[in-house]
Amino acid sequence: MKKVLIYENRKCDPYIYDISTPELEEKSFLALFNVLDNEWSVYNDLDNLETPPRPSLTLEQIAELPSGNVRLLAEREHAEYNSLMKDFRRSSEQKRLYELAKKGDTKSARKLLRQRVDYEYERWSVCDVIDV
Repeated sequence: MKKVLIYENRKCDPYIYDISTPELEEKSFLALFNVLDNEWSVYNDLDNLETPPRPSLTLEQIAELPSGNVRLLAEREHAEYNSLMKDFRRSSEQKRLYELAKKGDTKSARKLLRQRVDYEYERWSVCDVIDV
């Protein structure tokens, strides 16, 4: 029984990598990272990351506002900021992994691929196959 790493999308034939040994697995994940980077440019979203602008009011200032539309809008702005910061932190971590993977760090390549496995054009799977 062999293990294979399979990458495919609707625009290409499948890439199939033998990952039956730890050495093959490391090389294969790095190879897939390079395919996604060089042929599909999937990591372009990590270029030019910008920290989201801070909300107009602090939570303390919002707490002092009377109930109503202004307070509601300020709370929404803060919630949106928190969501954007969560995305920014995730993207910053992915950029760090990307930069390490570009230098050949197989663990970073694999971790980045795992974090992004649900992104369009980045879906891959591992399957067992019968060795004939």
